[in-house]
Amino acid sequence: MSMIKKRIVVGLVSVCMAATLGLGLVGCGGGNPGQQIADTVTQLTGGDVTGKVGNEYATKWFNFTVNSMSTNTSFAGHTAADGNKLVIANITITNTFGTPQTFGTFDWFVMGDGSAEIYPLPPLNNSMMPENFEIKADETVTCDVVVEFPEDLKNPFFMYTEVDEQGSVFASFKIPIS
Repeated sequence: MSMIKKRIVVGLVSVCMAATLGLGLVGCGGGNPGQQIADTVTQLTGGDVTGKVGNEYATKWFNFTVNSMSTNTSFAGHTAADGNKLVIANITITNTFGTPQTFGTFDWFVMGDGSAEIYPLPPLNNSMMPENFEIKADETVTCDVVVEFPEDLKNPFFMYTEVDEQGSVFASFKIPIS
């Protein structure tokens, strides 16, 4: 890591440590301070973030929270095939980029040990995320994302990976499915 990147990371850690000591800076309050510092540094410098339901995470273009996540065999009239189950994630997204951004079910997926990306079902009702939609600057949207996946998938995670228009990959955010 270059000296400049090291200084940036040290500075970020210092800011987060100060925030966890009660200065109230955004992005570092509550919960496990050490893990939040690590998550914040990872988010800002790229890499993998193993998150949890209820925490807000920041990407280059938006903030998101997986408000709730559960598994079931059916949702909105759709029943999972034999040997499969559904993960139902309720997500709040706020566009923080300053210009309208395109979102959709293509942003979210389930992945497990050795598996390919498994993408969400198309919308079954108005509460589900559309396959493709635009969120205006500073607008917030809450919707459900439903993914059908094999019951025997090892170590499944509900995921989002930052990829820009040029295909550059930044941080991956994953929440274990229990």
